[in-house]
Amino acid sequence: MRAMRKYLAASLLGLSLSLAAQTNTAASQSQSNEKLIQMAQEDQLARTSALTQAERAKAFQADATRLAAVKEMIAQNQLATGLDYFNAALIMQHGQTSDDYLLAHTLAVIGISKGNRNCIWLSAATLDRYLFSMKQPQIYGTQSHRLDPAKPFTMEPYADQLVTDGLRKELDVPAEAVQKQRLDKLNQSLLAK
Repeated sequence: MRAMRKYLAASLLGLSLSLAAQTNTAASQSQSNEKLIQMAQEDQLARTSALTQAERAKAFQADATRLAAVKEMIAQNQLATGLDYFNAALIMQHGQTSDDYLLAHTLAVIGISKGNRNCIWLSAATLDRYLFSMKQPQIYGTQSHRLDPAKPFTMEPYADQLVTDGLRKELDVPAEAVQKQRLDKLNQSLLAK
């Protein structure tokens, strides 16, 4: 246990020094990837309205194309700014595999280190999505789903006592009570239809 604490302390010190050494001024950041910005906008546009079955199938195909393009950009070292890493993570979280979600989480964490505050919430959401895909409980409460269209949305499995509301706040994640209110509102709106 003592060795683990020393390892964690050394790791945190190394990470802190590494982050402190980086410059995050706007002048030092290179230009964000315009193609990636456009792909992220398309990714979000496909999720702004209720989709028919045919539209959903088309959206999944477009997701696959965007995922492949992001993976190629990563392989070619074409991500440079915090915005690039945010957009790449946003696209990757709409993948279909645990590896896609874990890569999205990694990209969001790098985006944080490059100064993109939007990556803070996204890092929590991608970890929750990864955990869910691994049949483990989410820990932040960013994901809701329903496995049966006849049943209400749920956040389960959810280890809601593991992370405090204070820690959620640090990650720009709503408090547990707010999450439950939003879930209730979502389910009530579905009943009204």
